[in-house]
Amino acid sequence: MNDDKVKAAQMAVELIPNQAIVGLGSGSTASIFIDLLAKKAHEEQMDITCVATSVQTSQLALGFGLKVVDIDAVDRIDVTVDGADEVDGNLNGIKGGGAALLFEKIVATNSTKNIWVVDSSKQHQRLGSYRLPVEVVKFGVHHVFNYLKTRDLKPVYRQQEDGNYLTTDSGNYIIDVDITGQEDLPQLAQDLKSLTGVVEHGLFIDICDVLLVGNTGQAIYKDQLSNS
Repeated sequence: MNDDKVKAAQMAVELIPNQAIVGLGSGSTASIFIDLLAKKAHEEQMDITCVATSVQTSQLALGFGLKVVDIDAVDRIDVTVDGADEVDGNLNGIKGGGAALLFEKIVATNSTKNIWVVDSSKQHQRLGSYRLPVEVVKFGVHHVFNYLKTRDLKPVYRQQEDGNYLTTDSGNYIIDVDITGQEDLPQLAQDLKSLTGVVEHGLFIDICDVLLVGNTGQAIYKDQLSNS
């Protein structure tokens, strides 16, 4: 599986032009991409500026010698490369397994192009095999949790190894929910976002432009799907 991630990351690196402002995703495949991008930038003397989607990603990129700036220091992001926990046939996905969904969505929605790098195990006909992360502020979190129970979403607090609730880079909690019984995911996305206390959720709908699948070498473009 690691070889598949490397292949997907290599495919993504080839799509990065010189002088680009690049959004760097979080997670294992994104980390491989960061390593390969740094090597290419050094070897070809590329002028690359990066925006990170997590503290961990920022530290990793800086360690590889990439230039990383705050998102508000740039007026555009040309392309963002990130992984995904699950992707359907319309290139909608679930993200947030690494608890970076808020920053990932902010960077993604401010990017001209979004490239996702995955292996074929992440592709499913319908989303729901992976639990959907919901990021919630600490104040009143149990009330949000109880509401999610009434929606039959089977909420579970994400915990650390020590048993304490996991805290995101923004100081919030993550509640993972089961969406297998939800037929209208765009409506669910709106419902969750409108719930007071919810900061963001991991449904990434109509955001991915290019899906690169490492073990098949396949590149799937959203605009080709819409025209087929």
